[in-house]
Amino acid sequence: MPKYNYVVTDEDGKKKDGIIEAPSRDSALQSLHLKDGSIVLSLVEAEKNEGWFLGRPNMSMQEKMLFVKNLATMIKVGITISESFEIIRDQTKDKSLRRMYDDIIDMINSGQSLSKSLQKYDNNFSEIFINMIATGEQAGNLEQVLEYLDLQLEKDYDVRKKVVSALIYPAIIVTMTIGMGVGIVVFIMPKITKIFSSFKANLPLPTRMLIGFSDTLTQKPWQSAAVFFLTLAFFIVIFKLKAMKPFWGRVIVSMPLFGTIVISANVARFSRTINSLLQASVPITEALTIISNTLDNILYRKALKEICEKVEQGGKVGDSLEKYEKLFPPMCTKMVSLGERTGTLEITTGKVAELYEKEVDTKTKNIATAIEPILLIFMAALVGGIAISIILPIYQLPNLIKK
Repeated sequence: MPKYNYVVTDEDGKKKDGIIEAPSRDSALQSLHLKDGSIVLSLVEAEKNEGWFLGRPNMSMQEKMLFVKNLATMIKVGITISESFEIIRDQTKDKSLRRMYDDIIDMINSGQSLSKSLQKYDNNFSEIFINMIATGEQAGNLEQVLEYLDLQLEKDYDVRKKVVSALIYPAIIVTMTIGMGVGIVVFIMPKITKIFSSFKANLPLPTRMLIGFSDTLTQKPWQSAAVFFLTLAFFIVIFKLKAMKPFWGRVIVSMPLFGTIVISANVARFSRTINSLLQASVPITEALTIISNTLDNILYRKALKEICEKVEQGGKVGDSLEKYEKLFPPMCTKMVSLGERTGTLEITTGKVAELYEKEVDTKTKNIATAIEPILLIFMAALVGGIAISIILPIYQLPNLIKK
């Protein structure tokens, strides 16, 4: 059934907007007229979502940051929202994004709020983003809210970039080591196998296993590739299964070295986001609900939903955080409790965010040094194991030649 974006006025002359489903535009008009005597100012059919591979608009984090920064600057100097979007559209080269901006401009010009217009493109604009915009519109401080959003996006991007950069070095080393091992097995091992096969020798078990693996890769390449990709697909499915997410969440936060980085990054993101929402005048319970729907780790999402329920019943955020000491370190809990007692939760959450953002920075800088011994052991075990498997039978060759 088609959906229509509408803007109406009630008996008091107040504007209301929303979305209605109806078989036709006339049916939608009739339904709106019958509802509380509303006067329809605008009724526009909502466009159907485009397919993922047919020009669906998709903004990168950098594009989103630039969009918020430009929008905040233009509104600050007195340019209207629709004119601001026209300027941003004209500076955009991506066709799908230009279509998205055109659609948003049409919705705004028809009387729909900015937050409602952005809600149609929730793949680009998160729940936090839309809720903060809606709060800014209601409170009349949209410019200030956009500045909070700008800071939020910058900090979030910075933390994510540092975590990813910390993973790049070990990923490259592991990939190169495995590639080297596969290269030896595929290109060098078959030639050595011919030498071994010319002698009727009882080869050591590691050598026989290596020869078997080499024969499988070289003689059955398509079957080997199929097994590899099926195994990879199996682990991807297992990782994404909803039932397995709590397990993987615990594994990730319990990992040596990387687990502490993940905890610090999640605490930094939690603190920065709640700080931005509180500054935008979003109630604490609503802020906790929004954050619980946006964090990636299922353990944090579940914990925050339970904390929100306790706060709604009259509990304190700091007291509730204490029950999740593995997810929220004592420093975070104490500072949040202090902020609640002194009425400075906005300030303390900002300080907590800064503290853990710096901690992520420090830990990611030291990760390369800390992980080097582990990588060396891995390389030695893989490459050294292959080398030993090749060298062991070579020592038997002189005895075989004498015979």
